[in-house]
Amino acid sequence: MFHGEGAFWDPRSGVLRHVDMLAGDIVTLGAGGAARSPIADVVALLRRRAEGFVAAIECGFALLDDELRIVREIPVFDDPRMRMNEGGCDPMGRLFCGSMAYSAAPGAGTLYRLDADLTVSVALEGVTIPNGLVWTDGGSTALHADTVDERIWAYDYDLAAGAFGERRVFADLSDGPGAPDGMALDDRGGVWVALWGGGCVRRYNAEGDITDEVRLDVTNPTSCAFGGPGGHTLFVTTSKDGLGGREEPHAGLVFAVETTVSGAGVHEFAG
Repeated sequence: MFHGEGAFWDPRSGVLRHVDMLAGDIVTLGAGGAARSPIADVVALLRRRAEGFVAAIECGFALLDDELRIVREIPVFDDPRMRMNEGGCDPMGRLFCGSMAYSAAPGAGTLYRLDADLTVSVALEGVTIPNGLVWTDGGSTALHADTVDERIWAYDYDLAAGAFGERRVFADLSDGPGAPDGMALDDRGGVWVALWGGGCVRRYNAEGDITDEVRLDVTNPTSCAFGGPGGHTLFVTTSKDGLGGREEPHAGLVFAVETTVSGAGVHEFAG
Protein backbone atom coordinates (compact mmCIF):
# COMPACT_ATOMS: atom_id res chain seq x y z
CA MET A 1 0.00 0.00 0.00
CA PHE A 2 1.33 3.43 -0.90
CA HIS A 3 -0.90 5.92 0.94
CA GLY A 4 -3.29 4.35 3.43
CA GLU A 5 -6.08 6.54 4.78
CA GLY A 6 -9.62 6.60 6.12
CA ALA A 7 -9.59 3.55 8.40
CA PHE A 8 -12.87 2.44 9.98
CA TRP A 9 -14.12 -0.77 11.55
CA ASP A 10 -17.11 -2.28 9.75
CA PRO A 11 -19.09 -4.00 12.53
CA ARG A 12 -21.54 -5.62 10.13
CA SER A 13 -18.76 -7.60 8.47
CA GLY A 14 -16.25 -7.68 11.32
CA VAL A 15 -13.45 -6.29 9.16
CA LEU A 16 -11.28 -3.19 8.92
CA ARG A 17 -11.79 -1.10 5.83
CA HIS A 18 -9.53 1.66 4.62
CA VAL A 19 -8.35 3.18 1.35
CA ASP A 20 -5.15 3.27 -0.64
CA MET A 21 -6.06 6.80 -1.60
CA LEU A 22 -3.94 7.64 -4.61
CA ALA A 23 -4.30 4.14 -6.06
CA GLY A 24 -8.10 4.46 -5.93
CA ASP A 25 -8.52 1.19 -4.02
CA ILE A 26 -10.65 0.19 -1.04
CA VAL A 27 -8.81 -2.32 1.14
CA THR A 28 -10.71 -4.81 3.28
CA LEU A 29 -8.63 -6.42 6.03
CA GLY A 30 -10.09 -9.51 7.66
CA ALA A 31 -9.05 -12.86 9.08
CA GLY A 32 -8.25 -14.14 5.60
CA GLY A 33 -5.92 -11.25 4.78
CA ALA A 34 -6.33 -8.11 2.69
CA ALA A 35 -8.53 -7.74 -0.39
CA ARG A 36 -8.43 -4.80 -2.77
CA SER A 37 -11.38 -3.30 -4.62
CA PRO A 38 -10.37 -0.71 -7.26
CA ILE A 39 -13.17 1.84 -7.65
CA ALA A 40 -11.77 5.14 -9.01
CA ASP A 41 -8.62 7.12 -9.76
CA VAL A 42 -8.70 8.42 -6.18
CA VAL A 43 -10.75 7.23 -3.21
CA ALA A 44 -10.46 9.30 -0.06
CA LEU A 45 -13.10 8.03 2.34
CA LEU A 46 -15.52 5.15 2.89
CA ARG A 47 -18.47 4.76 5.24
CA ARG A 48 -21.39 2.37 5.63
CA ARG A 49 -24.96 3.29 4.73
CA ALA A 50 -28.21 1.33 5.09
CA GLU A 51 -27.59 -0.56 1.86
CA GLY A 52 -23.97 -0.63 0.84
CA PHE A 53 -21.46 2.16 1.25
CA VAL A 54 -20.73 5.78 0.41
CA ALA A 55 -17.29 6.96 -0.72
CA ALA A 56 -15.54 10.22 -1.47
CA ILE A 57 -13.74 9.92 -4.79
CA GLU A 58 -11.45 12.38 -6.56
CA CYS A 59 -13.98 15.10 -7.41
CA GLY A 60 -17.14 14.10 -5.56
CA PHE A 61 -19.04 11.33 -3.84
CA ALA A 62 -20.24 7.89 -4.91
CA LEU A 63 -22.77 5.37 -3.66
CA LEU A 64 -21.55 1.76 -3.64
CA ASP A 65 -23.33 -1.56 -3.28
CA ASP A 66 -22.38 -4.28 -0.80
CA GLU A 67 -19.81 -5.60 -3.26
CA LEU A 68 -18.06 -2.19 -3.32
CA ARG A 69 -19.19 -1.42 -6.87
CA ILE A 70 -20.18 2.15 -7.74
CA VAL A 71 -23.90 2.44 -8.47
CA ARG A 72 -24.14 6.25 -8.59
CA GLU A 73 -21.70 9.14 -8.72
CA ILE A 74 -22.42 12.57 -7.22
CA PRO A 75 -20.09 15.15 -8.82
CA VAL A 76 -19.07 18.06 -6.59
CA PHE A 77 -16.38 19.97 -8.50
CA ASP A 78 -14.59 19.74 -11.83
CA ASP A 79 -11.02 20.90 -11.31
CA PRO A 80 -8.04 18.63 -12.12
CA ARG A 81 -5.94 20.58 -9.62
CA MET A 82 -8.11 19.40 -6.72
CA ARG A 83 -9.07 16.15 -4.99
CA MET A 84 -11.04 15.00 -1.96
CA ASN A 85 -9.00 14.20 1.16
CA GLU A 86 -10.71 13.17 4.42
CA GLY A 87 -13.81 13.54 6.56
CA GLY A 88 -16.52 11.63 8.41
CA CYS A 89 -20.20 11.36 9.30
CA ASP A 90 -21.83 13.43 12.03
CA PRO A 91 -24.28 11.87 14.54
CA MET A 92 -27.19 12.67 12.21
CA GLY A 93 -25.59 10.71 9.37
CA ARG A 94 -24.46 13.61 7.20
CA LEU A 95 -21.18 12.92 5.39
CA PHE A 96 -18.48 15.60 5.32
CA CYS A 97 -15.31 15.49 3.24
CA GLY A 98 -12.73 18.18 2.59
CA SER A 99 -11.00 18.90 -0.69
CA MET A 100 -7.42 20.04 -1.20
CA ALA A 101 -5.16 21.07 -4.05
CA TYR A 102 -2.69 18.47 -5.31
CA SER A 103 -0.09 21.21 -4.81
CA ALA A 104 -1.39 21.85 -1.26
CA ALA A 105 -1.96 25.49 -2.24
CA PRO A 106 -2.95 27.43 0.91
CA GLY A 107 -6.68 27.90 1.38
CA ALA A 108 -7.66 26.19 -1.87
CA GLY A 109 -9.80 23.50 -0.24
CA THR A 110 -13.41 23.30 0.88
CA LEU A 111 -15.23 21.10 3.39
CA TYR A 112 -18.37 19.73 1.71
CA ARG A 113 -21.49 18.24 3.28
CA LEU A 114 -23.48 15.43 1.67
CA ASP A 115 -26.98 15.17 3.13
CA ALA A 116 -29.22 12.10 3.20
CA ASP A 117 -31.15 13.40 0.18
CA LEU A 118 -27.80 13.47 -1.71
CA THR A 119 -27.65 17.25 -1.97
CA VAL A 120 -24.20 18.82 -1.49
CA SER A 121 -23.43 22.08 0.28
CA VAL A 122 -20.37 23.95 1.55
CA ALA A 123 -19.60 23.63 5.26
CA LEU A 124 -16.23 25.43 5.50
CA GLU A 125 -14.08 27.31 3.00
CA GLY A 126 -10.42 28.25 2.83
CA VAL A 127 -8.92 25.00 4.16
CA THR A 128 -5.61 23.61 2.91
CA ILE A 129 -5.24 19.96 4.00
CA PRO A 130 -8.50 19.05 5.81
CA ASN A 131 -8.20 16.04 8.09
CA GLY A 132 -9.52 14.14 11.07
CA LEU A 133 -13.18 15.09 11.55
CA VAL A 134 -14.95 13.71 14.66
CA TRP A 135 -17.80 14.89 16.92
CA THR A 136 -17.79 15.07 20.71
CA ASP A 137 -20.05 16.38 23.50
CA GLY A 138 -23.10 14.66 22.07
CA GLY A 139 -22.51 16.21 18.68
CA SER A 140 -22.29 19.81 19.87
CA THR A 141 -18.54 20.04 19.14
CA ALA A 142 -16.71 19.12 15.92
CA LEU A 143 -12.96 18.51 16.01
CA HIS A 144 -11.27 19.21 12.70
CA ALA A 145 -7.64 19.60 11.70
CA ASP A 146 -6.11 21.55 8.86
CA THR A 147 -2.78 19.73 8.89
CA VAL A 148 -0.70 22.73 7.82
CA ASP A 149 -2.01 24.71 10.81
CA GLU A 150 -0.48 22.14 13.20
CA ARG A 151 -3.59 22.58 15.32
CA ILE A 152 -6.79 20.70 16.03
CA TRP A 153 -9.72 23.08 16.02
CA ALA A 154 -12.86 22.65 18.12
CA TYR A 155 -15.94 24.12 16.40
CA ASP A 156 -19.28 24.86 17.99
CA TYR A 157 -21.55 22.58 15.98
CA ASP A 158 -25.27 23.00 15.32
CA LEU A 159 -26.32 19.37 15.10
CA ALA A 160 -29.84 20.16 13.91
CA ALA A 161 -28.60 22.29 11.01
CA GLY A 162 -25.30 20.51 10.33
CA ALA A 163 -23.46 23.83 10.58
CA PHE A 164 -20.06 24.85 11.95
CA GLY A 165 -19.88 27.87 14.24
CA GLU A 166 -17.16 29.59 16.23
CA ARG A 167 -13.86 27.79 16.61
CA ARG A 168 -11.14 27.59 19.22
CA VAL A 169 -7.90 25.67 19.57
CA PHE A 170 -8.40 22.19 21.01
CA ALA A 171 -4.73 21.16 20.77
CA ASP A 172 -1.64 23.01 19.52
CA LEU A 173 0.93 20.69 17.92
CA SER A 174 3.26 23.37 16.61
CA ASP A 175 6.02 22.21 18.97
CA GLY A 176 6.12 18.78 17.25
CA PRO A 177 6.64 15.96 16.72
CA GLY A 178 4.25 16.00 13.74
CA ALA A 179 1.05 17.48 12.33
CA PRO A 180 -2.49 16.19 12.95
CA ASP A 181 -4.00 13.79 10.43
CA GLY A 182 -6.77 11.23 11.05
CA MET A 183 -8.61 10.89 14.37
CA ALA A 184 -10.60 8.33 16.35
CA LEU A 185 -12.62 8.54 19.57
CA ASP A 186 -12.65 6.16 22.50
CA ASP A 187 -15.46 5.46 24.96
CA ARG A 188 -13.84 7.55 27.70
CA GLY A 189 -13.84 10.79 25.74
CA GLY A 190 -10.30 10.41 24.43
CA VAL A 191 -9.26 11.68 20.99
CA TRP A 192 -6.58 9.63 19.23
CA VAL A 193 -4.69 11.51 16.53
CA ALA A 194 -2.30 10.15 13.91
CA LEU A 195 0.64 12.55 13.59
CA TRP A 196 1.88 12.90 10.02
CA GLY A 197 5.65 13.30 10.10
CA GLY A 198 5.68 12.46 13.81
CA GLY A 199 5.84 8.67 13.78
CA CYS A 200 3.20 8.28 16.47
CA VAL A 201 -0.43 8.39 17.53
CA ARG A 202 -1.32 10.60 20.50
CA ARG A 203 -4.32 10.45 22.79
CA TYR A 204 -5.81 13.71 24.08
CA ASN A 205 -8.41 14.02 26.81
CA ALA A 206 -11.49 16.22 26.56
CA GLU A 207 -9.45 19.23 27.73
CA GLY A 208 -6.89 18.78 24.95
CA ASP A 209 -4.11 17.43 27.18
CA ILE A 210 -1.86 14.56 26.03
CA THR A 211 -2.52 11.39 28.04
CA ASP A 212 -0.87 8.68 25.92
CA GLU A 213 1.44 8.22 22.95
CA VAL A 214 2.01 5.18 20.74
CA ARG A 215 5.32 5.26 18.88
CA LEU A 216 5.60 3.58 15.45
CA ASP A 217 8.63 2.78 13.31
CA VAL A 218 7.31 4.80 10.38
CA THR A 219 7.35 8.54 9.76
CA ASN A 220 3.85 9.08 8.44
CA PRO A 221 0.84 7.60 10.26
CA THR A 222 -2.29 8.78 8.48
CA SER A 223 -5.46 7.57 10.19
CA CYS A 224 -6.61 5.45 13.10
CA ALA A 225 -9.70 3.47 14.05
CA PHE A 226 -10.80 1.20 16.86
CA GLY A 227 -12.06 -2.29 16.11
CA GLY A 228 -11.59 -5.98 16.64
CA PRO A 229 -13.22 -8.08 19.39
CA GLY A 230 -14.38 -5.72 22.10
CA GLY A 231 -13.22 -2.71 20.10
CA HIS A 232 -9.93 -2.47 22.01
CA THR A 233 -7.58 -2.65 19.01
CA LEU A 234 -6.35 0.62 17.55
CA PHE A 235 -5.61 0.19 13.84
CA VAL A 236 -3.28 2.75 12.28
CA THR A 237 -2.79 3.27 8.55
CA THR A 238 0.51 4.64 7.25
CA SER A 239 2.01 6.06 4.07
CA LYS A 240 5.07 5.75 1.86
CA ASP A 241 4.43 9.25 0.58
CA GLY A 242 6.52 12.19 1.74
CA LEU A 243 9.64 10.20 2.67
CA GLY A 244 12.00 12.05 0.35
CA GLY A 245 13.58 8.88 -0.94
CA ARG A 246 14.19 7.34 2.49
CA GLU A 247 13.58 3.61 2.84
CA GLU A 248 11.14 2.59 5.57
CA PRO A 249 10.34 -1.15 5.49
CA HIS A 250 7.05 -0.79 7.36
CA ALA A 251 5.74 2.35 5.66
CA GLY A 252 2.41 1.67 3.99
CA LEU A 253 1.45 -1.10 6.42
CA VAL A 254 -1.43 -1.13 8.90
CA PHE A 255 -0.43 -1.38 12.56
CA ALA A 256 -2.61 -2.97 15.25
CA VAL A 257 -2.11 -1.75 18.82
CA GLU A 258 -3.94 -3.23 21.83
CA THR A 259 -5.29 -0.59 24.21
CA THR A 260 -7.11 -0.47 27.54
CA VAL A 261 -10.05 1.49 26.09
CA SER A 262 -12.76 0.73 23.54
CA GLY A 263 -13.58 2.70 20.44
CA ALA A 264 -16.61 4.93 20.34
CA GLY A 265 -17.48 3.71 16.84
CA VAL A 266 -18.25 5.75 13.74
CA HIS A 267 -21.55 6.97 12.37
CA GLU A 268 -23.08 5.60 9.18
CA PHE A 269 -24.28 7.75 6.29
CA ALA A 270 -28.03 8.32 6.44
CA GLY A 271 -28.59 8.40 2.67
